[in-house]
Amino acid sequence: MDSRPITSPSRDIVAEASAWFVEFRAGDVPAATRARFDEWLRRSPENIQAYLEVSAAWSELPTSDPQGRLDVGALVARARAAPEDNVVALTAPEISASIARGRSAHSPAARRRRFAAPALAASIAFGVLVVGLTVWLALFRADTYSTGLGEQRTLRLADGSTIELNALSSVRVRFSEHARNIELAQGQALFHVAKDPTRPFIVRTGDTDVRAVGTQFDVYRKLSGTTVTVLEGEVAVLPTDGHDLGTANPNILDTVPAAGDASAGRATPPEPLGSPAAPAILLSAGQQITVTPHQVSKPRKADTTAATAWTQQRLIFEATPLTEVAAEFNRYNAKKLVIADVALGSVGISGVYSSADPAALIGFLRAQPTLAVTETQDEIRVTRREPH
Repeated sequence: MDSRPITSPSRDIVAEASAWFVEFRAGDVPAATRARFDEWLRRSPENIQAYLEVSAAWSELPTSDPQGRLDVGALVARARAAPEDNVVALTAPEISASIARGRSAHSPAARRRRFAAPALAASIAFGVLVVGLTVWLALFRADTYSTGLGEQRTLRLADGSTIELNALSSVRVRFSEHARNIELAQGQALFHVAKDPTRPFIVRTGDTDVRAVGTQFDVYRKLSGTTVTVLEGEVAVLPTDGHDLGTANPNILDTVPAAGDASAGRATPPEPLGSPAAPAILLSAGQQITVTPHQVSKPRKADTTAATAWTQQRLIFEATPLTEVAAEFNRYNAKKLVIADVALGSVGISGVYSSADPAALIGFLRAQPTLAVTETQDEIRVTRREPH
């Protein structure tokens, strides 16, 4: 028996394992990259050990698996039940033939068998780990898509739905047999949902679930709360208490009034989140609602053109507070617009501007008699203009 101690993988291998782990956590991994990962795993048992250690370190973090879904025993059982294209099984006749060769305990064949047994066990363990890792990645990795500063992107999902991502936005997509779960981690997205009554389409932000079957709606996740605007069809908006994406309830419409009900599309006065008196609310085309960490607004008529103007690279403001104008401007420009005087934050700004032409908005601000605009290499500062 080999009594050599099991050593930790080298620093270089751990670095490679970490890079692979980050690659898969980021999502959107092409088939060619997955093939290279499979080849890397098979290259050495050290590679598997390093990847498992990196995965274990991540899973011990408080936010990585808050509900303890990672069941190692279940993964092993799934691995054993998986198709055997990664592991070559030895049949009984093959094993018997191997044992029959070299009956002498002192023959060279016998010595080879003593070394072959641990090698065979290691090979089988290697195959099980490869299958187990593949199952783990398939079960627990959600595809993540993001956009950078000033970048917009359209995603086409496997079910035929599309997601238009605004700048500085991020979504996680996880489809299952019973639901199509989307988490809007940050930013804004316009959803065109393909009809599938058997699998509701659920968009979750930190404080809101939005459920649809076949419709079109915009979700904007801000620091102050989430705004939902419906363009076509109907959606159900359900304030939540911030559970993980995987717990989104596909049956939340069971508590929503049916279309045509006198109470449909209406909300009671704002209630604290988590209160039994804050039910799901049905919104129809042309309606909008905002959910904050403390209350839910009443549904209101929406300016859908303004809400989705970003898809045409336009910014539409109508008496919009200057702080919100700055936040929108900063989604598209590296040189940030800074409101240096807090008292100016509530000043209303109106107009239509191109998100690709920052000079137009800055020129408008310079023309205001009460504002002073100072531009440096790093930022554009807005202060109160001193009277002459």
